[in-house]
Amino acid sequence: MFKLERRMHISRKVSSIIVFLSFLLAFFVTGVLFYFLGVNVIQFYSVICSVFITPNLLIQAVFRSIPIILASLGLVVAFRMGFWNIGAEGQMYLGMVAATGIVILHVFYEAIPVSLMLAVMSAASFLAGGAWCLIPASLKAKLGVNEILTTLMLNYIAMLFVDYLVYGPWRDPEGWGFALSVPFPDYATLTLGGHPSIAGIIISVAVATLVYILFKYTKFGFVLNVLGKSSEVAKYAGMSVGRATLLGSLISGGIAGLGGFYVVSGMIGRLRPRASPGYGYTAIIVTMLAQLNPWLILPAGIFFGGLLTAGDALQSLLRLPSSAITVFQSVIFLCIVLAEFLRRYRIVLKRWKQ
Repeated sequence: MFKLERRMHISRKVSSIIVFLSFLLAFFVTGVLFYFLGVNVIQFYSVICSVFITPNLLIQAVFRSIPIILASLGLVVAFRMGFWNIGAEGQMYLGMVAATGIVILHVFYEAIPVSLMLAVMSAASFLAGGAWCLIPASLKAKLGVNEILTTLMLNYIAMLFVDYLVYGPWRDPEGWGFALSVPFPDYATLTLGGHPSIAGIIISVAVATLVYILFKYTKFGFVLNVLGKSSEVAKYAGMSVGRATLLGSLISGGIAGLGGFYVVSGMIGRLRPRASPGYGYTAIIVTMLAQLNPWLILPAGIFFGGLLTAGDALQSLLRLPSSAITVFQSVIFLCIVLAEFLRRYRIVLKRWKQ
């Protein structure tokens, strides 16, 4: 007879080994699946590996990983305090809207000085993403509404709101009818060192450092950790659970909003429909793979950025659809969920009593 027992404690080393093995399992399962679909598995993985050993492709992988990394760092804050934020995608879209709004204010009304454009755009994106996350946080703190449902539904509202803007009032009057905002001026784009990935890495490392300091050295970070372990313990200790939930959600959504700022300012240079191909959802996988560690978010995010880059090559070389990479990501997520189950529980063999 088998019985599940909850683990009282598991060392970090054993936890890391379980996650690593689950990661290898994802590669094996994906290989078996594609093999039976008639795909050359060796060539499939060779294309993926080539991304990380070819300088130009690696730069592209880093370039595409920045919004994933920023959204993941935002989710670290939310998940550590027990707030299951599935809305990083929508919070990124609100960050894009805020940054584009600042550009429009400057282009048409000259309301923002040139020297302050990037600073104001990033601050607006942070506040917009944080405010969007405050909606489900307030519903949870005041009414006990499940945040998984509300954050997920708000993603679609945010995407459709962007569609309304670029098809309507924010459409570029000189854009030949295409659903695009006005192009960003050069001084409103992230081009440090000639490539936006350099600025993106600097921003990502800075945010990861701040998140690490928040949980390692601040009282508020300690409150968020306790809240994530047990809200009842936090209440018994005299902590303000509602205030911590709201402020933590503001920070979480704000960091995801910075990811949206990078998308429009560093990657596209304007706002358009479906500007994110699912960066916010991929960030959930990255956050779980990194075990909520802000430093591990960086390599994990770059890996998934590499997968997106490899997806383009797979379409041309192996004639595979872009969904092949989505399948791979899904298998990784399922294996991570399995690893999380094994971290929390162990299977014990019980003998029948006569």
